[in-house]
Amino acid sequence: MGDLEEIVQINRLALPENYPVGYFIQLLKDCKSASVVAEIDGNVVGYIITRIEKFSLTGFLTGKYPRGHIISVAVHPEYRRLGIGYQMMNYVVSKLKSMKSIKEVTLEVRVSNEPAIALYRKLGFKVDKVLEKYYKDGEPANLMKLRLQ
Repeated sequence: MGDLEEIVQINRLALPENYPVGYFIQLLKDCKSASVVAEIDGNVVGYIITRIEKFSLTGFLTGKYPRGHIISVAVHPEYRRLGIGYQMMNYVVSKLKSMKSIKEVTLEVRVSNEPAIALYRKLGFKVDKVLEKYYKDGEPANLMKLRLQ
């Protein structure tokens, strides 16, 4: 929670999807054990916010429950291409694996975000389906899944 202001700032700088501050607060309270920030010299330069889902919140998500759902991943634009996103994702996946009941991890990513898709594939995620008009601007998302067990 102490990093909330920096998380929101990075979200605004790095992503076209900007969540309300209250949503970040709710997510951090609900699942801080599988969320992470990256720091360099005491400054937050990236974050991953995750939640644990015990059942489907929407009709398009099917699969194993409970599961980890990576809600938002961002690295400050000045610190990209340094492996920070990979390190954070490895950490989060490892934390979720340590929660023995978690069966899989899901995330959505813009179909045009090729660097992120490549990173997620490197970590073992696979595209499960394309979610048409998922984002506010109408762009589709790849729903990607990683099976843990």
